[in-house]
Amino acid sequence: MEKLCAMMTLSMCSLPCGAAAAGAAGGNGRGAVSRIMNKDERYTEIDLAALLKAFWRHIWLILAAIAVLGGMAFAYARFMITPMYTASALMYVNNNSLSVGSTKVSLSYSDLTAAKSLVDTYVVILNARTTLNEVIRTSGVDYTYKEMQSMVSAGAVNSTEVVQIDVTMPDPQEAERVANTITKVELDLSGETESIGGAALEELSKQVVAANGPAIDGVAGATVTTKAVRKAVAAALGVELAEEAPADSAAAAPAEPAAIVPVEGGIQIGQAYAAAHGTKCFTEAVAVVKDDVILAAYLDDFQFTSADAGVTAVPNSDSDFAAGYAEGKVLMSKRANADYYSKMMAEKGGSTVALDANFDAIQNFAVGKTISELEDVAAKGAEAVDAVSGATLVDTAGYLSAIVDAAKNAQTTQAVEFNGSSEDLKLNVVYGAAHGTKCFTSGAVATAGDTIVLSYIDEFQFAGSDAGVVGVPNSDSDFGVGYAEGKVLMSKRVNADYYSKMMAEKAGSTVSLDANYDAIQNHVNGMSIADAEALSKDEKAVDAVSGATLVDTAGYIGVLVDAAK
Repeated sequence: MEKLCAMMTLSMCSLPCGAAAAGAAGGNGRGAVSRIMNKDERYTEIDLAALLKAFWRHIWLILAAIAVLGGMAFAYARFMITPMYTASALMYVNNNSLSVGSTKVSLSYSDLTAAKSLVDTYVVILNARTTLNEVIRTSGVDYTYKEMQSMVSAGAVNSTEVVQIDVTMPDPQEAERVANTITKVELDLSGETESIGGAALEELSKQVVAANGPAIDGVAGATVTTKAVRKAVAAALGVELAEEAPADSAAAAPAEPAAIVPVEGGIQIGQAYAAAHGTKCFTEAVAVVKDDVILAAYLDDFQFTSADAGVTAVPNSDSDFAAGYAEGKVLMSKRANADYYSKMMAEKGGSTVALDANFDAIQNFAVGKTISELEDVAAKGAEAVDAVSGATLVDTAGYLSAIVDAAKNAQTTQAVEFNGSSEDLKLNVVYGAAHGTKCFTSGAVATAGDTIVLSYIDEFQFAGSDAGVVGVPNSDSDFGVGYAEGKVLMSKRVNADYYSKMMAEKAGSTVSLDANYDAIQNHVNGMSIADAEALSKDEKAVDAVSGATLVDTAGYIGVLVDAAK
């Protein structure tokens, strides 16, 4: 019994302890235990002393294993895992300004329903590609936008107006430098135009907070504030969308056309096509208006001529666009070939005033007049030319009517704030190959000094005559003789629904073509010519333009820059 009690055991036994004791009292102690084990196989005996002895005999092997594993873990942590350092900064969002490179975001504090909305908007803008790319450039660190985005986090502190920014990087000095750079991005919340800044920003704030990314409807930019906020918000968190689309357009979140925000005293730009002069050509008219007063106008005609006439044809006439020409024909701008056409006018009609001089005289006559006043003059028909000093074209009334149509169309577009003199406005139109080789682009720009105040984009492309599109004026008359069989020339803006549907079917685009044009215009409006030119040379310009998904966004900006110059 003493030997049994001296043995240390752990047992699981279904018999009462008393039974084991009784059995032991009846005879040899070990025999009693053996009998219990035979009766119940669940009884297990573990000799802890033997286990300790076995452990001790292998103690050096165990310690060696621990040392090896510990060394491996240390080496992995030391050499394989990059240590990360976090630099933090606190910012108080108040009436200051957000300046990121050429982008200046101006927000009216009183226009926000709550300070929290302002903070949330700031956080989303902070994560925008445009913002972080500027931080990368300014701080001099070597990271991509995606890498920087993963390293920077920001959020409101306890739902206050205080924003905490955390920058986590493997280099503590770089983390500190980046954090300091971000804090230098200022928010200027004062001095914004009440007529549009508040209306646009209130809606933008709601959309940004709700979407927390680029999937917002947005508000067309009528001031620097609206334009820059839309750009930054749309770029944030969705910067790869444009790069993923295979053709005309990059994939993007579905978006309705941007709302038109009224601007008291703002100016607007519009375009119209007309059959102002006979049936062999069509006219493009562009007008800038303030309320119902015409501030600037521009006229040009397009006409087919012989391919061997030595004229300057429209862009891409030596490429795929020319497939729409009838054999031996080429499309020209009369302004671009003013000398050629003026000589022909002199030879055939005895004209002593060059064509471009006639266009300029009609444009100058329109400036300063109301739309209704110009309509009244145009209504005089053949006698209208007598009212226009310097003009000799018998179809002067037709050109005046085209300007009237353009002015009326302008009243339906987004206005921009302009506080300068109307005499400082210069309106020009150029043609370029912004998008591939199957079309050509018309870019209109109104400048004041070195600033692009307003812009307008359209393109011309041939389509099948059975496609159901609206052809340019006189397509069903003599002008149409210049078409290849089964072709018709169309304005993409006029046929935006048709072309946007084709973009959606072929490239999965969810942003209409005219909405893309408008987004590019809204972004460029207010920029300096130099800044716009720099953006036009950026292959990823689409990432900087809110609401634009066209992979050739840089090309369109380039055409507008050419017009501005």
